[in-house]
Amino acid sequence: MVRRSWHTIGKLEKITALWYGNCIVKRARNGAGNHYLQPELSPMANLQKANRQTVLTTSEMFVYPMIVAVLTGVAFGFFHNSRIENAVSDAVDLGLELRATIEDYFKTNGEMPQSEADINLHSHVPSGILIDVDYQAGELGVPAADKLRTGTLRAIVDMTEFGTRFEDIKSGFLLIARAQEDDTIKWDCLADMVTVDALSRRYLPETCGGGKNAEHGRRDSGAE
Repeated sequence: MVRRSWHTIGKLEKITALWYGNCIVKRARNGAGNHYLQPELSPMANLQKANRQTVLTTSEMFVYPMIVAVLTGVAFGFFHNSRIENAVSDAVDLGLELRATIEDYFKTNGEMPQSEADINLHSHVPSGILIDVDYQAGELGVPAADKLRTGTLRAIVDMTEFGTRFEDIKSGFLLIARAQEDDTIKWDCLADMVTVDALSRRYLPETCGGGKNAEHGRRDSGAE
């Protein structure tokens, strides 16, 4: 009877040991028994681990402000370019209002004005970046153009408000009038490819052959 009892107790101990072992394995697989599997770290190892975590946190403190600064710079660049494009577009609209002066002269005299003295351009009131407009018979940069049937208005601009890159910009764009066979006048708004200190085509509206997708002119003054 006693031997059978000890035999039964032995079986129970084995079953208990197996059950306990299975529990440990399951807890380890589920991530709940990691403290059974991981050796206890020494104080030096704990210090090194804490230092690594501190370095990572310090790196994040430098990286995040840098990302914010870059994004802020990009946003400011878009805003700055948008202000320039709007100012140039307004100047083009004002310049186009002067077409009637040339058209009236041609209708009355049968030819283009031969000098600024023939028309009253000085009555133009400066507005925005457009501070003046000059005129010459023919087409600027094309000596062979017919001066009796072609004339060029050049917009003089002041863009210093947009930074030092634009301090030397004087010529904004050209408005070229060409008399047709039926004596109507066709106008072209173009970038000034002749004047040295001229605004880049990229800042001109699409009505002047400009825009973001336009091919850059030979001089990229003021371009980023």
